[in-house]
Amino acid sequence: MPLTPPIPILIVDDEADLRNLLVEALTDEGYAAAGAENGARALDLVHQKHFPVIFTDLNMPGGLSGLELLRAIHDEDPRTLGILMTGYATTEAAIQALKRGAYDFIQKPFKLVEIQASLERALEHYRLLRENEEYQQNLECMVEARTEEILGLKNDIERLFEGFVNASVTAIEARDPSTSGHSSRVAELTVGLAEAVNRTPNGPYGALTFTPTQIREIRYASLLHDFGKVGVREQVLVKAKKLQGERLESIYQRLHQRTLETMRDRMLEAWSQGQPFDRDHVGNLLRRQEEETRHIMDLVRRSNEPTVLPQEVARELDTLEDLTYQHWSGDPRILFEPSDLDLLRIPKGSLSAEEREEIESHVTHTYRFLTQIPWTTELAGVPDIAYAHHERLNGRGYPRRLKEPDIPIQSRLMAVTDVYDALTAADRPYKAAVSVERSLEILDQEARVNLLDKEALRIFIDARIYELTLGRGITPVP
Repeated sequence: MPLTPPIPILIVDDEADLRNLLVEALTDEGYAAAGAENGARALDLVHQKHFPVIFTDLNMPGGLSGLELLRAIHDEDPRTLGILMTGYATTEAAIQALKRGAYDFIQKPFKLVEIQASLERALEHYRLLRENEEYQQNLECMVEARTEEILGLKNDIERLFEGFVNASVTAIEARDPSTSGHSSRVAELTVGLAEAVNRTPNGPYGALTFTPTQIREIRYASLLHDFGKVGVREQVLVKAKKLQGERLESIYQRLHQRTLETMRDRMLEAWSQGQPFDRDHVGNLLRRQEEETRHIMDLVRRSNEPTVLPQEVARELDTLEDLTYQHWSGDPRILFEPSDLDLLRIPKGSLSAEEREEIESHVTHTYRFLTQIPWTTELAGVPDIAYAHHERLNGRGYPRRLKEPDIPIQSRLMAVTDVYDALTAADRPYKAAVSVERSLEILDQEARVNLLDKEALRIFIDARIYELTLGRGITPVP
C-alpha cells in the first residue's frame, strides 16, 4: 500500500497533555495525527482506518497495556508498526517489547526530534515492506501467468502429439484397410485390461498398480504397435490367397490352353490314322478333357485358400508337377512353376516363409520408428512395450524369441487383446471372423501351452474386457 500524504499516525497515551502535544507536533509536520486515551479507543480508530504507525504508552492504567494493544492491533491489521513509549524503561523491557512485535522502543522523557527520527525509520521500514509485498504479488502473478502459459503450451503439445498418433494410425490403416479400427480397438482393450489389473486385489498381479502415466504409455504403445506395417510391401500385407491376380489368372489361362492343345493333338492323331470325323467322339473327348481341367482348377482353388491344407489335397498337388503346355515358341513348358506349387502347398495361411518373415518384420520397423520419437521420461517405455507384443512366454514368439521373464507385463496384456481382436475381426479378407465364444476358447488354449499370460487372460475374461469393443468390427457372441 503506497504512503500518500497526509500519512495517518495514531498516538495512544493516557496522559492528555503529552498525547495532545504529539498530535499537534506531528500535524504541524504534515501528518494526519490522531489521539486515543486508552487501548479500547485506539482499537475503535483502527477498525475505522489504517494507521501505518502507532505510538503507544507501555503502561496505561485500566485496560490494555501497550504490548497487549499492539498484539490486538496486529491481529486486526498486521501491517501496522508499533512504537512503545515508557518512563520505566529497562533493557529487559525493551527486549521483551521488540520480541512481542514492537518495531521500536522510546524512553520517556524524550525530545520531539527522537519521535520524528523513530517515525521516519518506521515509515521507511513500512515502505520497504509494502514494496516487498507488491513485488511478491507481482512475482506470484508473473509465475501464475507463466505457469498458465506453460500449461497451455503443454496442452498444445499433447494435442499435437495426439494428432500425430491419430495420423500415424490412419497411415497404417490406409496401407491395409481390412484392418481398419484394429489399432484403436487394441488400445481400448489393453487400457481396459490394465485398469482391471489395478482393480485386482490378489493373485500374481495383486500388488501391481499402473499409474495414470503408465496407462497413457500403454495406450500409445497399443495405438502404434503396428505402425511398422508401413515398411511391408502392400501385396504381402493384404495378401488374402496364396496365389493372386495375374499369377493365378496365368495358370487358369494355361489350363484352358492345355485343353485346346490336347483336343487338337487327339484330332490330328485320328485324322493321321485316316479316321473319319466323329462329332460324338470329339464331343466326348472334349467333355472328358474339360472335366479334367475343371478338376485341376478346383484343386487349385481349394489349395489356394488360407485355411489348413488337408493332406490328401497336398498329395494331389504332386500330380501337377509334370503337366505341360505349348509355349508360343513351340517348346513345351511346365504348366505349374515350382514356386507356384510351393505356395499352394503352404499348410496354413496364405504366406510363404519369406512373406511371413517380411510380415513379422513390421515389429522391428515399429520399434525403429518409435525409438526416433523423443519420448518424455514417463513415456520412455512405449517402444519396448510395442516391440514385445508378438513375443510369447515360451519363447516361440517374434522377433527376438523372448521368454516370460524378459517380456514386459504391458506387452503381455497387449498380446492377449491383439490376438483376441485379430480372431474376432470381421473384416479380414484372408480369414473368416471367429465368434467371441470361440475366440476365448482359442485364447485359453494358447494360455495353456504358455503362449499367452494365464493371469492376464483370466482378468480379461472375468472383467469382461472383451465386451468393450463388441459391435465395432467384432463378431458378437452367437
